[in-house]
Amino acid sequence: MRWLAAHTWLMVLVLLVTIIVLSGYMGKPLNLLKDTEVDYLDADTVLAMRLLGEGQEREKTIRYEAEVEGGSRVLLYLQKDSVSMPVMGDVLMVQTQVRRGGQLGDFDYGMYLRRQGIAGSCWANRRNWQVIGHEEDRSLLTIAKRCQYRLHEQYRQMGIEGKELGILSALTLGYRENLDKDVQRSFSVSGAMHVLAVSGLHTGIVWGIVVWLLTLGGWFKPLWEEKWKRWLLNIIAIVLIWMYAFVTGLSPSVMRSALMLSFWALSGLLEKQISRWNPLFSAAVIILIINPLALWSVSFQLSFAAVAGIMLIGQKMQRSISFKGRMLQYVGGLMLVSVAAQIATMPLTMHYFGQTSNYFALTNLVVIPMAGVLLVLGFGTLAMSWCVIGEWLGVATKWCTWLLREVVEWIEGLPFSTTQISLESVSVFCLYGAIVCGLMMMRGSKIHWWWLIGVALSLGMMLSVELGIINL
Repeated sequence: MRWLAAHTWLMVLVLLVTIIVLSGYMGKPLNLLKDTEVDYLDADTVLAMRLLGEGQEREKTIRYEAEVEGGSRVLLYLQKDSVSMPVMGDVLMVQTQVRRGGQLGDFDYGMYLRRQGIAGSCWANRRNWQVIGHEEDRSLLTIAKRCQYRLHEQYRQMGIEGKELGILSALTLGYRENLDKDVQRSFSVSGAMHVLAVSGLHTGIVWGIVVWLLTLGGWFKPLWEEKWKRWLLNIIAIVLIWMYAFVTGLSPSVMRSALMLSFWALSGLLEKQISRWNPLFSAAVIILIINPLALWSVSFQLSFAAVAGIMLIGQKMQRSISFKGRMLQYVGGLMLVSVAAQIATMPLTMHYFGQTSNYFALTNLVVIPMAGVLLVLGFGTLAMSWCVIGEWLGVATKWCTWLLREVVEWIEGLPFSTTQISLESVSVFCLYGAIVCGLMMMRGSKIHWWWLIGVALSLGMMLSVELGIINL
């Protein structure tokens, strides 16, 4: 019982991974959508839909997320034409057939939509829809999405276009609708895709910048040693980090990071020593209470796996490996964090995407500092867009974004940049079991052989499943 109390985080982690794996193995998540929400599917009918967001342009269509009478959400694809297209808040009368999705190879598109809380998708040409009204949605999430889109358009007005616009908007605002497919492939192959998905990395960089600015680069840090001044500093930092979460559309990954940083800052103010795992699990619980379907979101799983890996594997590696000199400490620490996050997310990456990057350490060594620079330049461009300084910053931002893309594409072109391998759901569980057993084996100064047996059994089970020796 004493060991169990000391390793409660391990039990919770194993339970979480088990739920994820079993849900994938069974082929569907818990049915959290109401039965009445899908009564209209698979029938050609006339539906009233309210558009929940701005349209996302495709090659021949514009995609909207819409709400149908009764509360169901669907993806609506409208054919492009010369007539002005509807905007967020418009209510449309649409004659269409909502489809549940289908099987795209090994990918269950319908299940993917349901995990996002979307009942289905539909398409209509110009003859089959018309605007019948407008209802302004004043929910906080909608306002955040509208703000995110307007800042994206502000980049466009500053002369940033094409692939650079897609990269910059994704990196700074979490707006990924303009991302070029070739760009996504390059970042995925090189192991830099996490840079384009606003997450804990971006929030941590912003937090560091905010604290640096509030202490004027550390020069006036001693002035904040008084208790009331520390309170003021941390409250301002928390407010600013939640403002950042707001302009990025209140995505689950950013909210998780903002919650963790808020818990950490408040615990410091209250002078309470809390477990390093408490902010992580508290953030997970809050997000899942708000949206239980987030558990089956790939971004949710990868985000929490990466943070857990950095906290568990990264810290163990940093205690074992020392670097001399400030520059080596920075570079080495960055590489160790990258390796830890990659190890923690590798099973999920191989399961969902069927590949893993071989140059992730090199990529992150270059890309993460550049991402920090672009965050500063990007928001500086937006803040100064009203004057000539904004124009100069816009030019610098555009060229830095171009340089980032060139570096990523160069790494993509290196030989043996990826390893193609796809894991079954049970194999993911086995591989995580091997990682956990390996960490437990290396506790202290001696090797615990029982955990070595656990590593061997986990890897053996994984290979048996992948080779078809065991059919589950």
